[in-house]
Amino acid sequence: MTREKIFSYFLLGVTAFFTLLVFVILTPFLKPILWAIIFALVIYPIHLKFSKCLRGDTLSALIITSLALIFIVIPFFLIGLVAVKQSMEIMRTLIEYLQNHTLIDALHSLYKLPFADRLLTEQMLQKLYEYIQSEEFRNTLTSYLGKLTQKAGEIFTSMIFATGSVVFKSFVFIISLFFILRDGKRFLEFFERFLPMHREDLYEVLLTVYKTVLAVVYGSIGVAIFQAILSFTAYTIIGINYALVWALLTFIASFIPPFGTGFVWFPIAIYSFFSKSVFYGIFMLLWGFLIISTVDNVVRPLIMKKGIRMPYIALFFSTVGGLLTFGFLGLFLGPIVFTTLFSLAVIYERRILKQDQ
Repeated sequence: MTREKIFSYFLLGVTAFFTLLVFVILTPFLKPILWAIIFALVIYPIHLKFSKCLRGDTLSALIITSLALIFIVIPFFLIGLVAVKQSMEIMRTLIEYLQNHTLIDALHSLYKLPFADRLLTEQMLQKLYEYIQSEEFRNTLTSYLGKLTQKAGEIFTSMIFATGSVVFKSFVFIISLFFILRDGKRFLEFFERFLPMHREDLYEVLLTVYKTVLAVVYGSIGVAIFQAILSFTAYTIIGINYALVWALLTFIASFIPPFGTGFVWFPIAIYSFFSKSVFYGIFMLLWGFLIISTVDNVVRPLIMKKGIRMPYIALFFSTVGGLLTFGFLGLFLGPIVFTTLFSLAVIYERRILKQDQ
């Protein structure tokens, strides 16, 4: 082995070691940095137009970052604060009700709801009364009430720390977004020089990643936001308390197969049917089936299939698997990993296998 090869392997090993150290150091900032990269990919065409008009990447990056702070970061932060406040009110109301009312009172209230007298017979109520008055039930209720109170305190404490974490990560997101937009071309040129790939192959992989990000943004997150707005409108019309919290839960449920938003709006429709009126219940059912779920089952697959060219089963596993493994960020990472692998397989087939034949 020549001295040059030994030096090359040594340099490669040292570089890999320090790359690993850099990755470990950046771990606390990794999620906001990845979100900044994803957001930069989505708005990069706008950045290019601004750069041409303003004749400079720095001013364009500063303007777009400021707009992102004003119209995205701050509104989402305020919505989060309102949602946290309403969630705590729901928890406090539930605890106060359990402390000030017996379950017999709750059963009487339930029995007064429309159609409840047809579903609950006197014999069923009598059995429930007997069980509620038993010592076993009282011990179980006391235990669960204590746990619920303790859990509410833990959630409140964690929310205080989470607020500080969100502020810090928002700062990292804004700073990262600015430098990615300003120096994105330099970063790309740097990796292009060091990656042992043909330029057209590298750009093919990058284009695949770009199309995947756009498809997930418009097909998953965009659709989920639209569904949350539609559900919030319906919840407000029928007079559901804490409509913003339920709309945010609808947004989260949008990513959960197989029923998605139905996990939230369907129970609310049933609740509206019994506690509000038959009209509101039917309205919520029709709104959910014909509007919210139609957007989920028709619009989302069309958008996703246009941007991500892979079998539906692979798309399903990449999205759901990414969500379960990496959390909300996995909605992007899962499809990106799968589509990049398929793209590399095509390049390998074209560059290696066909040349060997």
